[in-house]
Amino acid sequence: MSTPEPSDLSVPLKTVRRMLEGLMPPSMTTVTPDGMPHVNHVSHAEYVDEHHVALTWQFQNTSRANILATHRACLSFDDPSSGTGFLMQLEHLRTETEGPLFERLRAKLAGIASHSGMEGVFDLRGADVYRVLELRRVPG
Repeated sequence: MSTPEPSDLSVPLKTVRRMLEGLMPPSMTTVTPDGMPHVNHVSHAEYVDEHHVALTWQFQNTSRANILATHRACLSFDDPSSGTGFLMQLEHLRTETEGPLFERLRAKLAGIASHSGMEGVFDLRGADVYRVLELRRVPG
C-alpha cells in the first residue's frame, strides 16, 4: 500500500513550528477502529521537516493503541499570541527508539519534566514520526 502525499497544507508547517514547541501543549485526538474518540494532551510535538512531525511516546495507553490500529491522529493547537486555532491530520509512519530525533526528544522531555516537577514520571519510549496530511486554520 503506498503512502499518500500530504493532501492539504493550506498553512505551511514551518509557520506553526513555534506553536507546536511552545507554551501550550497540543491536544491529540485518536479513534478506535470502530470510531470511539479519545482525546488527551501531548507533552511535546517536534517539527521534523516541511511534511513531518514527531510526537513523544511515553505510556502504553488508549492513544497508543488507537494509533497502532488506525495509523491516524489529529492535533489541535492554538497560537498563544493571536488565539488562532489549527488542526493537523496525521498519519503514523514509524517509531524511532534511538538516533538523533529520539535523543533530541528525550532531552526536551527531560526539560519539560524538570520544569513541571515531574522528573521520573516522563519516560520516553519512542519518537513517533507522522506525515502531516492536512494542516489548516480553524474558522472563528
